[in-house]
Parts: sequence; C-alpha cells; structure tokens
Amino acid sequence: MNLDFAHGGSLILADGSSWAIIADDDYGSQLADSLTTTMQLGPASRIEKNRMVIMNGGTPGAQKHFLPQALQMYSSIDHNTSAICQVNAAKNNDAFTVQLMQLSLIFCNRAETQGGVLVHGALAEKDGNGVILAGPGEAGKTTASRRLPSPWKSLSDDTTLIVRDKQGFYHAHPWPTWSTFMFGGDGGSWNVQHSIPLKAIFMLSQGTTDRVEPLGQGQSACMINETAEQAWMALLNNIDSEKLTAMSLQRFDNICELVKTVPTYILNISKYGSFWEEIDKVLSSN
Repeated sequence: MNLDFAHGGSLILADGSSWAIIADDDYGSQLADSLTTTMQLGPASRIEKNRMVIMNGGTPGAQKHFLPQALQMYSSIDHNTSAICQVNAAKNNDAFTVQLMQLSLIFCNRAETQGGVLVHGALAEKDGNGVILAGPGEAGKTTASRRLPSPWKSLSDDTTLIVRDKQGFYHAHPWPTWSTFMFGGDGGSWNVQHSIPLKAIFMLSQGTTDRVEPLGQGQSACMINETAEQAWMALLNNIDSEKLTAMSLQRFDNICELVKTVPTYILNISKYGSFWEEIDKVLSSN
C-alpha cells in the first residue's frame, strides 16, 4: 500500500479511540479530504490507534458491498488496527455523499463495540452539559434546534454519537447531517471531536403545551433503540443478516446500560412555547 498521510485527518473520540483517515490513491484522497473537512478534523498522523484506509475498489459491484467488508475486515498495518475500505468512484454528488455517510458509520460501529450508541437525535449544549432531542424524521428535531435561544447552542440537528469513557461516563459528539449535501443542498460542517457530558435524552412529541414526562428504563430503552435503528438505516441493505443481528444485539445491550445512568423523558413541545425552560427544570433537578 502507498499510504498518503498528506490527505485525510485525525479523529479522536471521548471514549479514548483515535483514527487516522488516510488514502491509498487519488479517489481515496477525495473521500478522506471530504470527511476531514465535513467533520472539522486536524491533519492525519501516524500515532492514532486505528486507521481507515480508503481506496478505489476498481471492480464492478464493489461499491454496494464495501461497507460490510470494511466492518468485518480488519488487518494489521504498522501494528495499528485498520479498516480497509474499497470504494468505486461515485457517479454523482449524491452517491459520493452516501459513501461519506457509510464510511462515517465505521467509526460509529467501533464506538458501539465499546458501549456507544449512534442515535437519530439533535444535540444541544448549555453550560457545558448536553441533551439529545430525539425522535423520528418528522418529530421536529431541526425546528426545535433552531428555536433554542442563547446560551443554548445547537451542535447537530439530526444525528448524535454517544460514547462511553473508561470510567463509564457518557459523552455526546455531534454527527454530520449527511442529507444536507444531497439533492443540491449546501451541506455544512460539524465539530465532531467536540464532546460534552450527556445529561438527558428527550423524546420529542408535538403538543399544545410544553411539558416533560419521565420514562422508565424499559420504555426508554425501547424508544432509544428505535431512534438508533433509524440512524443505521443506510446499512440495512448492505450487510448480511448474521452480522446485522449481532450489531443490533450489541447496540440494545449498550442502550440498556445507557438508560441506567442517563434519564430519558417525553418532551411535549408547543408551537410557540418556551420548551427549553422545561429542559432547564430537568437539568437543575438532576
């Protein structure tokens, strides 16, 4: 391999994992550079524990199967664990975006082997504490994120990666909204390496008044698991059922541990109310 450290970047997560995103050819460099820009990463180096090596697949049909190959195939390069990602050149921008999204899932998959969870939810921060506003596609995550007043900060409006550190504490990383790059969208960038302690998860529901309802651990686990399945939707058709089942079981086990520490609530949001005040009440009481 002719590994190129001049392109790509370095990703470090709050669970202690670190990645060097590098390329083996020109097309791999395009993908590595795009990931680095979108995720606001620093330059790649040789000291990261893991390497994502991206290269042109070069064979018909390879694109459809490159992600499960990368998830299941890890080899040793200079004593580092690496994901070897062979990708056919995309025919258009939308296909290129799908490749970026699927490559980013490799980081999430590794995080889930260490107790993390990728969820379909927006991430917001206030005074150094993080909350996730979760729910299905029409739940209003983006709208709620835009309505948050200062000193609240919206870090992501669609997807969040939760990781668990060595001490068992949970941290949340904003994750790119890949759909904003598709169908002629303007895209964007997210400071993926910025993490905050996760204090609560709120499942959004439209209502006439702003109100918070606590959830038990069992119901919380089921609802969070549903949002996690939505976040992994791009993978479902491209991986064998045995691997998919193993990943799903691992993820649900992680969620069951998560809800023991991080409380979950139903957050009813009215059209014009100050729903963030209800979140403040929860945070001040915990």
